[in-house]
Order: sequence, then C-alpha cells, then structure tokens
Amino acid sequence: MFLLSLCVLTFILVLARIGKMVDLVINKGVDLMDIILLIVYSSPPYLMFTLPMSFLLSTIVVLGRFSTENEILALKASGVDLKSLFHPIALFAVSITIIGLINSTILLPASSDSFRNTLINIIKKGITFEDKEGVFNDSIPRVTIYIDKVDLESKSLIGIFVSDDRDKDIKQTISADKGLISLDPVSLDLLFMLENGNLQRWEKTGDVYRNISFKDYAFSMNLTNMLPNTTSLRKRPYEMNVQELKKAMLTANAGDRYEYLLEIFKKISLPLSTVAFVFLAIPLGIRRKIEGNFSGILYSLMLFIIYYMLMAFTENAGRSIKSPVFITSLIPNIIIVGIGLSMLKNLNSEDHVTVSQKIRYKWNNYFEKIK
Repeated sequence: MFLLSLCVLTFILVLARIGKMVDLVINKGVDLMDIILLIVYSSPPYLMFTLPMSFLLSTIVVLGRFSTENEILALKASGVDLKSLFHPIALFAVSITIIGLINSTILLPASSDSFRNTLINIIKKGITFEDKEGVFNDSIPRVTIYIDKVDLESKSLIGIFVSDDRDKDIKQTISADKGLISLDPVSLDLLFMLENGNLQRWEKTGDVYRNISFKDYAFSMNLTNMLPNTTSLRKRPYEMNVQELKKAMLTANAGDRYEYLLEIFKKISLPLSTVAFVFLAIPLGIRRKIEGNFSGILYSLMLFIIYYMLMAFTENAGRSIKSPVFITSLIPNIIIVGIGLSMLKNLNSEDHVTVSQKIRYKWNNYFEKIK
C-alpha cells in the first residue's frame, strides 16, 4: 500500500513536467532515454513531500480496513493493548524518515545537478552542426541556422546562414563564407565567430535597412530560454546540499542568511514529519470504522494540507519576527505530535461515534453559537 501510494502521488506531481517532456520527444526528436532520465531526476524534490504523505495515507487506510472488518475489536476482546501497534508502525516510520533524510541531503542536490546537465546535453544535441550539413536547423526559437558544409578536421563551418527573428522590432540575416560556433556549457551562450560575410538588418520601428559587409564578425545569443520555465542555471536554495548552503551563508545578507539556514533545517524537519504522523495516523485509522473506503484517503489529504499550511504559516511568521530557525521548522511537527498524543489517551476505549460525525457535530455547534 505504501509503495503504491508513493508511486501514484509522485507521478501526479511529476505529471506537470511530463507535458513539456513529451513535446521534446515529439517536436524536438529527443531520445526517449533522456526523457526517462529527466523524469527520474525530477522526482527527489517531490519525494520530500510524498514520502511522509504516503506513510500517512497507507497507515490510515490499512488500520481503517482492520477496524472495518472488526480486527481491531478482536484485538481488544483478546486483551491486547492497541498502543502496542505503535511499535511496528513507528519502526516503519523511522525507516522512511532515514530514506527521507538521505533523499533531502544527498539525492535531491545530486539529482538537481543531473537534471540540469541532462537538459543542457539535450540542448547541445539539438544545435550540433557536425551531422547537419545542408539542413535548416530551427532548434533555437525564432532562429534558423543553415550550414552548407562542415570541415570535421578543423571543426570549421563553410557557408553559414543565420536568420534571427528574436527581436520583434528587428529582423536580421547574416551570411558568411566560414566560421566557428561554440557553446558555453555554463552560461549557455552560443558564440558565432564569422569571417567574410554580410549582415542585413531591418529595423521595423524606423523602417531603417542596413547592409554591412564584414571581414570578421562575432556575436552571441543566450539559450537559457530553451530551458523549461521551472529550470534555472543557478541552483535554488532547496536544491543545494548542506555544505553549499553553509558556504552561501558566508556572503549572504541577513534575510538570505535566514532563508539558507531555514532550508538546512527543513531538510531535517520534513523527513521527521513521518515520525510525527505516527501519533496521528494510528488513532485516526483505528477510529475510522465504517466511514467509507475513501475516507482514509480524504483524511490523509486533509491532514497533509493542514500540515503544509502550518509549515507555510510558521515560516512566514518566523521570517517576520526572526524566531530561531530550528523552532520555526519544528513547530508543525510539534503541533501534529501534540494532537496525536491527545488522541492516543483514549485509544483502547470503544467509541461508537466516527471522526466525521464528531467534525460535523462541532461544526454545527459552532454555527449555533454564532447565531
């Protein structure tokens, strides 16, 4: 159940990126293996959330099934303390927490680098000209490049034509007898070094036409716009490992330093949420009884949304009042543990009122008081 939940939830979150990746396969001719690698490398950031969420969902659903089929009632009748269920479930939660810590501190930073490098390699494959003689290459948006012949020994290009429509107010075409083209893998600047050619430029705003002959001409264009909108060449704080975050803190201002420190503690607090959910998942699963097959999924989603809202609220409050970072990051877990402990007190008592009935009763009682 846990593995099924993990795969489904992670796939749903990765689904947003798949549309762009399918476009790369269909329209850009990218290898399917590269797309599979992109999907794999984009998973660790989502696993930060889907690991604890899958644990919560699977625990509530499984215990709820036991309760529905009166397995829990049979355990009570046999004199078994239901709190003994805490030990195997807590052990499972600890193992998932360890996996989560490995994911947040090691796999996530490494996968972010690999995802970015794979994208850059795809871009490089799309604009290589060694095997594209006599072909109009339009891999770069609004730019068309034609190479008549490639000298493989000297890596020089003969008969170069470039049509550049990137600026809506300026249209220019460049032709040259020969030249070199190189790509900076760090900045993604595509550099043209051309010889013996002609530049024709039409400035639409002033309706000005220029025709310039040149012996040597160099210009460049940046290809970062070929990356997906969610991808940046610079690492974001959550993509950095602990060492990189500490190094960034040395030169950061006070506000950024707080953000970097918060990311370090979130790499620990988010995996620890799995352990916190143990205290809440056991009583909710046992007391779910006959509320329906999908109530466990609904409870899990609601609880995780509440947890995520708590996390966002405490982070914003922490930034405002500059509270200690370890307190800011752990408050959501502490609240979840506190609620769970209060529910564990009456775990062995037989309650004929379902959780949803209690919620409806309190909701109606609240509105009665307002009236």
